Amino acid sequence: MNPLLKTTLAGLILFSGVSTADTLQVKLADPTWQVVLNNNAIAQRTTAISPTEASFARQLQPLLQQKDYNAIADLFAKRPEAQDSSALQVLRGQVLLSLQHYEQAATALQAALRQQPDLALAHQAISLVFMQQQQYQKARPHLVAAINLGVADAQTYGQLAFINLQASQAASAIAGYQQALLLEPDNMQWQQGLLYALIQSQAWPQAQAMLEQLLQQQPDNKALWLQRSQLALSQEHQQQALASIEVALRLGETAAENLLLAAQLHFANGSAERGASLLQQVIVSNKDSTAWHAPLVQAARYLSYKQQWAALRRLLQQAELPKQQLTPQQQSQLELVKAELANADNKPKLALNALQQAVALDPLAGDALLALALWYENKNNVELASLTYSRAATIKDVQIPALQAQAQLEINRQQYQVALQLLQQVQQLAPHRQDILDNIRSLQQLVRQQR
Repeated sequence: MNPLLKTTLAGLILFSGVSTADTLQVKLADPTWQVVLNNNAIAQRTTAISPTEASFARQLQPLLQQKDYNAIADLFAKRPEAQDSSALQVLRGQVLLSLQHYEQAATALQAALRQQPDLALAHQAISLVFMQQQQYQKARPHLVAAINLGVADAQTYGQLAFINLQASQAASAIAGYQQALLLEPDNMQWQQGLLYALIQSQAWPQAQAMLEQLLQQQPDNKALWLQRSQLALSQEHQQQALASIEVALRLGETAAENLLLAAQLHFANGSAERGASLLQQVIVSNKDSTAWHAPLVQAARYLSYKQQWAALRRLLQQAELPKQQLTPQQQSQLELVKAELANADNKPKLALNALQQAVALDPLAGDALLALALWYENKNNVELASLTYSRAATIKDVQIPALQAQAQLEINRQQYQVALQLLQQVQQLAPHRQDILDNIRSLQQLVRQQR
């Protein structure tokens, strides 16, 4: 192993050691639902109005046939709402819902339910109002009431399943989506919802079987390939996750989160060159985002640790790499990695310059200080090496290795008393270390022999 590398291993989070179930997530589109207003049902509401409303109904009839809901809403606006029957209130509410006037629609539908609490269409319509406003808990009792009152269509079951899924009630969501699919087996909305619910409930075999079936029907659906990748990650199957997300990328997936995930999976299980290329793609396309900052530093450190110098060189030599957007600490870490690359390329002056830059950017970068001290030591600049080790020893994260390295430096120049004092400091910090105790005993004998 290159001597500069040994100073940067502590605390390095390796891609290959990451628990994918906890840390890696595919960015997926949320499960959706769509409002399906039954225009025929809107028109049919006129048949249940009271006799005193007949003339008004005759005005509405041609407009309903033409689906001119703006004109209908204008007529309703000229009519006192309190005088309307529940049927006319439902019609008013449905029309306002179709025009996305949600507050007014809710007022009309609530008035209808005050007159007739068991009016199924009013419950169904007001549930849609609340769902459009993302007030899912308000929508739920109305959907349940509509089902109990005999509205057993796929939309109602599917929408109730969607609400249960939003509330993390996966088992209930599965039942609702299955009922919706029983009535509409080819509906992609219900299929996607059921797949989400199965994954959320960790019903891996059922989810996998359903996903493979959907992919047979829609092999070019990138959303399904992303689902397959997430399902594989949930089960710690990184190779399958990588293969699946690569298909999604070929089908046009461009979300930065998923490109970063693909890069990370490549660094751990695939091609380092491909990982570097994907990471560059994210950086170039999202220069103003901070999403790539930490992955860039992590990838650079990982490639250095794995001695993947070609991939690392490509990553660091990207001309458009906006390193100035990184924090000083992140820039310092990249300078440290550049030093390791320069050392691998046998360019000691470049390594020294990068190490000095790393320390200047982050004076508390213990790993950079250790690497700089080691550089001085390898160049027989003992005084600067000792001084830099002393500086590193003031930083808690690297205090023990700094003291040990400085002690070894003093042993090498036969300053046994100084080395003994340094190791005794280590022993106070790590009293369980038997190797330190053994070294202290050996040094004590050498000190006695020098007297």
